Amino acid sequence: MESNSEEYWFNYIVDYDPKEVQSAIHEDYIISQQKKIHLDIYGYSDADLRINIIFIPGTAVYSKVYAEFCYALYKEGGYRVIAMDMPGHGLSEGKRGHFNMKEFSAAIYDVTSYVIDKYGEFGKNIVVMGSSLGGITTLYAVANDERIKAGICHNAAIFNEGAHKKIVKMKGIYKILKPLAPLFARILPTLRISVWVYLDPYTLAQDKWLNKIDVLLADKLLTDHYTLKSIRAQMTEPLARPAETIETPILILNASNDVLFSNEYMQEILNRLERSRNKKLEIIPNSAHLILQEHREEALNKIIEWLKIIFE
Repeated sequence: MESNSEEYWFNYIVDYDPKEVQSAIHEDYIISQQKKIHLDIYGYSDADLRINIIFIPGTAVYSKVYAEFCYALYKEGGYRVIAMDMPGHGLSEGKRGHFNMKEFSAAIYDVTSYVIDKYGEFGKNIVVMGSSLGGITTLYAVANDERIKAGICHNAAIFNEGAHKKIVKMKGIYKILKPLAPLFARILPTLRISVWVYLDPYTLAQDKWLNKIDVLLADKLLTDHYTLKSIRAQMTEPLARPAETIETPILILNASNDVLFSNEYMQEILNRLERSRNKKLEIIPNSAHLILQEHREEALNKIIEWLKIIFE
């Protein structure tokens, strides 16, 4: 589908009319850590929406790559969705691909404050949800902020416990250099490395998004190089508090055939969440990594069913 540069994200809409999705989005900005953070808000003026979902995109991408899923979450689930571009990504300010998990968690904290301040009593039911790196970031955000009522992690990890050995598969010289990344990050923190060194984009889809990968790689808003600072963060940073102490309800979603996140590792994370109320792991059958794009309805049904239990 042809679209101008301002509407390039229309290419990621498969089942809806892109103009219909666009008409549901109210764009806004907040200030976090002296940076403008871009928000796409679905249900901005709907005063009766009682559940607010802050959505966190995955590695390299930005909020509108998930616009179809966020629109469905709003339209079919009846939730207000606040999809944010993380610092250094999409339309948010910040050095491209230069972050750590404390900075990401602080940005989500500030968006949470924005929602609570803006919507009052209806703003207090905050759910954070993310996909891939966004799913991991969701776990970090929940550990950082007890105001969050629930977390939905499409994938999860605890970085300082060797997660990179389980979910990141570098090749060639980068495989040799990976153990040295934390040291190099102290010397050259802003040195940038392509994320495609450790992520093969063509293994992430297996269905209707296979023909979208080349479109994605040509997206000018993609942040496809991360600095050594950010890579170090994804190898060494702990949660703000131990997983065993988190009481917030957590839903983990995973693809049955995910090349990055094994079902066994997701179960291991779930087991660590000893105090999490109504914790649950849902495996989407016959699916690859991009379940929110390729298995949207299945994922949405599981999310809605779980949230009904949390907020009954």
